Amino acid sequence: MKYRFSRARCVRGFTLIELLVVIAIIAILIALLLPAVQQAREAARRTQCKNNLKQFGLALHNYHDVFGCFPMGHQYAGSFDGDPNDVDGGPAFTWSWSLLPYIDQAPLFNQFNASQIVAETAPTSPGGSVSNVKLCQSLFSAMSCPSDTKPLKWTDGAIPDCATSSYQGAGNAYDGWGGTNFLRRNGLFERSGRGPPLKLRDLEDGSTNQFVICEIKWKMDNNQRNRSCFYGAIDTLAGGAAGATNATLVEGEWAMNWTQPNGNPQPHRTAGSAHEGGAQFVLGDGSVRFVSENIHHTQTAWINNANAHDKPNNGAKWGLYQRLFSIADGYPMGEF
Repeated sequence: MKYRFSRARCVRGFTLIELLVVIAIIAILIALLLPAVQQAREAARRTQCKNNLKQFGLALHNYHDVFGCFPMGHQYAGSFDGDPNDVDGGPAFTWSWSLLPYIDQAPLFNQFNASQIVAETAPTSPGGSVSNVKLCQSLFSAMSCPSDTKPLKWTDGAIPDCATSSYQGAGNAYDGWGGTNFLRRNGLFERSGRGPPLKLRDLEDGSTNQFVICEIKWKMDNNQRNRSCFYGAIDTLAGGAAGATNATLVEGEWAMNWTQPNGNPQPHRTAGSAHEGGAQFVLGDGSVRFVSENIHHTQTAWINNANAHDKPNNGAKWGLYQRLFSIADGYPMGEF
């Protein structure tokens, strides 16, 4: 009798050490790949933000083609400071509200009653149910940068749950509230919206050397600002939009992404973004540029020169950043 013997084949598996090595290699690959994925996502968000700004830049020029001027930065409503150049107050709508028909939001724009203040709670039409203050809660994608961490709505002044924005109009090179302080009027969107709206020809330094719209960064400091109200800004229903102008315009006085400007807690009046290293700006020609947060900036607060066209100290008090806010400072421009 013959016996057939079979030898069982020995199947060898992973040892614990080999398994740990494989896991470690996978972890290293993920660690190497993750920053690239995050950078790609941020690049896509930044591109979307740039496209939003391009829409607003084009809308500004379409508005100018129709009306022969740019919109007011803030249709100021409230008491004035006695300056004889002030014009009458308005319903406190913003420059961005004025652009609604030119960014495919004409139906929304037509629902507002421009003869009432932006925070009006009464219906915009007899027998209607929609009010200006309710319309201020309307949202659409172009008003927000995908990288911005802001809430979509924010109660500010007399407007509850107002739609927020990642973008504000470029105010002036410096801030200031003195009665005859004309320096606050040297930007495209004048501080408090006083004075007549400007025309393209008023950009005497050249449209490519002019900030018109700036990115802003939510919660740049500990008081949950910058906050930006897209449709309008008003402190109280009793009248007064002075402080609320901060919710629609920024100044060049404080450096970009700066949280402690000159000891004055006003970071909500400066440009900034969640994009690393700077922010995006619309220039007067409608183009969009990413500007480094390290751009030359003069740390001089509360300048009160009598004339926006004067050159204080031969420009010593004007950084390149401030010159890009001013429409007619006359200083030579460097690279930015």
